[in-house]
Amino acid sequence: MLSSATADTKTVTYSCTPTLAGQPGSATDYDVTVALNSSVTAGTVGTGFTATVALGGTALPPAPVALETTNSIQVAAEIEIKGNGGAAAIATVTPSASVAPAAPISIGGALPALPTPTATITPSTGTTQLILTAKNFTLRLMNGTTETAKFVCTLPTTAPLPTPASATLSVTTASSSPSTSQSPSPSSSTSPSTSNTPTPRATRTVTETATADVPDDQVETPDGGVATGGGGMLGPDGRVFVLTGTAIVLAAGVGGLMLRSRRRPQQG
Repeated sequence: MLSSATADTKTVTYSCTPTLAGQPGSATDYDVTVALNSSVTAGTVGTGFTATVALGGTALPPAPVALETTNSIQVAAEIEIKGNGGAAAIATVTPSASVAPAAPISIGGALPALPTPTATITPSTGTTQLILTAKNFTLRLMNGTTETAKFVCTLPTTAPLPTPASATLSVTTASSSPSTSQSPSPSSSTSPSTSNTPTPRATRTVTETATADVPDDQVETPDGGVATGGGGMLGPDGRVFVLTGTAIVLAAGVGGLMLRSRRRPQQG
């Protein structure tokens, strides 16, 4: 592994198991040259960069079925991403790419140059370093959208373990320093504005006043009415006060007549 590089190439022995018509076959070892490349020398938190895995060499698996130019070969390569800090410790992406044979290939014939899958990787907050490692890969032979055969190629899991292609990248945080560029000065033009903004209307304030309840023996304004002195009610029964007042007036009149009648004999 190159400690501060963006690319690494290794020839690694993979164990490839073929599957034909849904039936797996016997695994065979192949020495595959793997080149892992990154598009940057250092990553930035929140900014994506690309990484590619190119598979080559002379010992790739042969074609298990006949291929026509209308068929395609699909490569899906795993890239293990190991981070630190607040990022996920390990993640795996599996980019894919496909290519069609330039000429027909018979059974057992050599496969054409394989396409290069490309992955986009975005460092997470808290990451200061990323280690990219090329892992397993799968070759699929396709007839349109139908898989006719495939090879699943894996790295050994028992000693001696191989050293796969990998690359280490430092990761930094995007600079947040303010820009030194000056904004253009506002225009000094005195031409009238053509804004169509409507003129604000005057605000009218309506105040509601709550009043205490009126006693039963006072004039009470009807609901919704205006306190003008008319149209009110004279207590629980206005007729009682009207009749009482009339009686007082009549009594006063009778009393006056009696007093006058008593004084007449004394006159003259």
